[in-house]
Amino acid sequence: MTTLEEAAAHWREWFDRGEFDEGAARVEEALNAPGADTPSIDRVRVLYGAHLLAFRRGEPSGAYARECLELARELGDVRGECDGLTGLAREALRACDYPKVAEYAAEGLRKAQAGGDRAAEGSPLHLLAAGTRLSGDYDRARELYLESVALGDELGDERRKQQEFHNLGWVELHRGDVDAAERMFDERDARAGLDAMGDAWTDLNRAAVALARGRREEAARLFGAGERKLEELGAALDPDDQLEFDWVSTQLAT
Repeated sequence: MTTLEEAAAHWREWFDRGEFDEGAARVEEALNAPGADTPSIDRVRVLYGAHLLAFRRGEPSGAYARECLELARELGDVRGECDGLTGLAREALRACDYPKVAEYAAEGLRKAQAGGDRAAEGSPLHLLAAGTRLSGDYDRARELYLESVALGDELGDERRKQQEFHNLGWVELHRGDVDAAERMFDERDARAGLDAMGDAWTDLNRAAVALARGRREEAARLFGAGERKLEELGAALDPDDQLEFDWVSTQLAT
């Protein structure tokens, strides 16, 4: 039987390794264990983990985010509040409701800043950047992703930097700076091994650069390799990644 304490300590490892089905089963077991419904910080942490794992599996995840937020407020847990608001922003992102994404993410940032918790700023800042990017404001999205990279530097969070260099690569492609995009993808690749989903995108990132440089045969080969890796992982794409996947796929088909 997985306890809340165990799930709170390890859900991120399951998520990063791409063990989405096992992770979801373990956190659900922990949330439903005898006595697990007693309000606690561990339950807040596991609820956020349950949200992210469900989201990655393409399942409804808003209920977990809402309970996370409500319980965190009850306990006065700033980090949990930010996580819950980030979860709601992530659900809004999937629904293409970008004003709501900005609303939830900005509230999460304010909570973290008011509480003096720099680490808690990370997730809402990332969602604010993602919503800005999907709304088409690539210049502002670039600024926000760079803020997130700087936060990763400050906190020594290489996983955050890896994630944001991936996103910055795509932003730079849309801004028309292929050289900058390639540099961002190189920075992402230098941190390979921290996140299974991110690593599955390596070939797709390179495919986009090759396509932008007019190397269609190379792009098609890399895209096919990346697509197979994603299929093996068996996870639902984030809305921003789905947009980019479809964008490259459409260009290769024309």
